[in-house]
Amino acid sequence: MEPFLDTRSVLKFDKRNSRVLQAYALAESKRPDGKSREVIDLFERALAAKPSDAGVYQAYGLYVNELGDVEMARELLQRGSVVGKKHAPLWQAWGVLETNFGEPDVARGIFQQGIWSCAQSGGSQSGGKRCARLWQAWGVLEAREGEYAAARRCFSRTLDAENNNVAAVTAWALMEESIGNNADARSIFERALKLLPHSSPDKVTLWRAYELLELDAGNLEAADIIHNRGLKEAKTLQDSFARGVSDIEDDLERESSMVDSDVSVDDVLNNDQVELIARWKGKGNVGYFDFEDEEDVWLNNGSIEGRVPMHKMNKHGKNKDKNKKSSNLIS
Repeated sequence: MEPFLDTRSVLKFDKRNSRVLQAYALAESKRPDGKSREVIDLFERALAAKPSDAGVYQAYGLYVNELGDVEMARELLQRGSVVGKKHAPLWQAWGVLETNFGEPDVARGIFQQGIWSCAQSGGSQSGGKRCARLWQAWGVLEAREGEYAAARRCFSRTLDAENNNVAAVTAWALMEESIGNNADARSIFERALKLLPHSSPDKVTLWRAYELLELDAGNLEAADIIHNRGLKEAKTLQDSFARGVSDIEDDLERESSMVDSDVSVDDVLNNDQVELIARWKGKGNVGYFDFEDEEDVWLNNGSIEGRVPMHKMNKHGKNKDKNKKSSNLIS
């Protein structure tokens, strides 16, 4: 049975479930004979059912962007950021939209606002796992703009938030390779491969990306070695019941040590002895904050940290006090 038929049957029992309506819209959008007007109508029904569902805004915005209506996509994602301030995928989608169709400074602002909004308690300066996708997308933006120091910091923050983020590892390594830093690229891959579980889907993907990097660089022998290492790891794990796990890990460690790269990720980061990573002029209102002044992203003990300007902190503090007084009067 086709997915859209399943969702249609569910709607007979729950006609105002925003997630079911969203699923129906997505299923309809994937049908070869699906009609965009019907998809949009389903998304509108989903928002009418639950106006605070940021997931619907994200999916809706991505869909109309595929149709070529960037302005409507931008409006939907901005509206979604107001009702779902902690919805990281929505902030990421909006930032990527501006990266592809808008101004880099606006995209930077959106990524920063998303990180501030989605940061988790105890997530250190990276903001926690929920912010990983935002740091990664921000890093891709900076790499595209040629701001390699800022890109490195963003990718580093990604891996601090989620050390098995394959998208960040691959994007970072490819950036280093594109500017001739092959040893750095190898170091980034090697570090990530040590952290990922053996033969996990993510690790298989990373082995392949590592192999392709060497192929693209014309290093056929190195690519062949990496390919064989990946195969050997998979085969070795099949023998894990017959041998001790520590012996297997020792073998894999010896394979890794044979790679011609004595550069650590910390060395890559320390190549950039700079204090100010990025500064940009605001471009109007972006979601929760007004970008009227310059926003800074500072380097703090080797990591990137977005700072909320003090006057805005005070402004928000005053608003909280007003809200508190109002609630006291009502009670």
